[in-house]
Amino acid sequence: MPNDNVIKLIQPGFFDDQLTEILSNGARALLAKAVEAALCFVATLAYWL
Repeated sequence: MPNDNVIKLIQPGFFDDQLTEILSNGARALLAKAVEAALCFVATLAYWL
């Protein structure tokens, strides 16, 4: 089929450009900080209960 709409899928963790890599790393770091803050909050609640 010469007129199909097949596109190449990108493997997870593989980035074609630097901007995508920077954004992904920033999002990963932000998520890690959010999880850390949530765990600290839960630990504080557990301490006071």
